[in-house]
Amino acid sequence: VSTQSTGSSGINAEYGDILSITESTFTSIPTVLIILGLMVFILGFLGCFGSFRENRALLILYTILLVVVLMGEAVALIISLIYQNSIKDRVFDALKVKTGEFIQYDLTKKEMYKDSAEVVDQIQETLACCGVHGIETYTDNSRWNATHGGTTVPASCCDDVSSGYCSTKNNTVNSEGCNEKVANTLSDNAGLVIGISFGFILIQIMGVCLGCVLCQRIARDGYKEV
Repeated sequence: VSTQSTGSSGINAEYGDILSITESTFTSIPTVLIILGLMVFILGFLGCFGSFRENRALLILYTILLVVVLMGEAVALIISLIYQNSIKDRVFDALKVKTGEFIQYDLTKKEMYKDSAEVVDQIQETLACCGVHGIETYTDNSRWNATHGGTTVPASCCDDVSSGYCSTKNNTVNSEGCNEKVANTLSDNAGLVIGISFGFILIQIMGVCLGCVLCQRIARDGYKEV
């Protein structure tokens, strides 16, 4: 159970900015799985205590709560499968908006665009990419050209420039667009989340079955009060 929480939290920690790009239900699934994983971890103590004391009431409560958590995980799994098929379109729409706000922040320095600018910078640095479909996101933008010229891109598009801007003539400029890379990253991690969830659902189903067996055995043999 802790592995489920650790796996989901690891995804959030490493790819938090990338996950936030779509701002959809899909991107909140790792957080939901972390919460559900912690709940199962706590329920494990309840189950162990109920088994140790051979207390039927506690085991029934444990089984019911575990079924509720299982239902939550099943819903998260279904949502993951549904959203996985539409990731590419959602990423394109989101990136188009975010890069537009990045340019707005660069030109106007308005605080309302700052978060988007930071997200785009982080994505471009992390995935070694530039713009939506390439450097043309910036070089073909008339407002960007009027201020920076047609051969300038953000520093995050280049490997050896830490701040400001860099030239498209720079050998270290990452000319590949972020759309495909973000979509592939989200798809890969969606597959990881789905795999982890499916595995732990099976394990928890076994836990429910064992809880039911223990309840029946205690009911047959008599049970102790806490």
